Amino acid sequence: MAGPGDLFETANDLLLAAAEALDTVPDFLGTGFLGAPDRQFIAPGNPVHDCCEQLAVWVNPVGAGSRSPGTLAPVMQITRPTLRVHATRCVPTGRLVGKQYVPPTPEVLSASAEQHLADGWALWNHIFNLIRAEQLFIKCSKIIWDGLRSITPQGGCGGYTLTLRVEKDGYDEVIST
Repeated sequence: MAGPGDLFETANDLLLAAAEALDTVPDFLGTGFLGAPDRQFIAPGNPVHDCCEQLAVWVNPVGAGSRSPGTLAPVMQITRPTLRVHATRCVPTGRLVGKQYVPPTPEVLSASAEQHLADGWALWNHIFNLIRAEQLFIKCSKIIWDGLRSITPQGGCGGYTLTLRVEKDGYDEVIST
């Protein structure tokens, strides 16, 4: 039965799919690459980078629209929650040697970028393939891809955010007078 828990259930479905996507990275690239982080959760808003190795999904914003004029269906609200997947990992940082700052080497930065790019690309492709195979968002009639964006590294963390908008029916209630 539809109800207030529907949006959490949709976010959780995406979290499970995102973890599955990241777990394909070592399958394709080998044992030197990481799969999904152990820390996985649904966040109430933009996740805090209090732990770099994490995978989170949150919803923001939830928008609305109307069905196209002239359709035979009665005019009703369409709800479009925006779902965001936030996959972060540690990034190399510099260190102090005496009083001298020593930045990470280009090789270390490139190796980190290879993992991050693999994570982002796996999210993009695996989620798309699950949707195309009708194994994710089966009840959603329209999906809008809003892109994959890198998260500017800060505090030793970096990663990617994948953003999707799904068309999702709300639920009915009987409102008494």
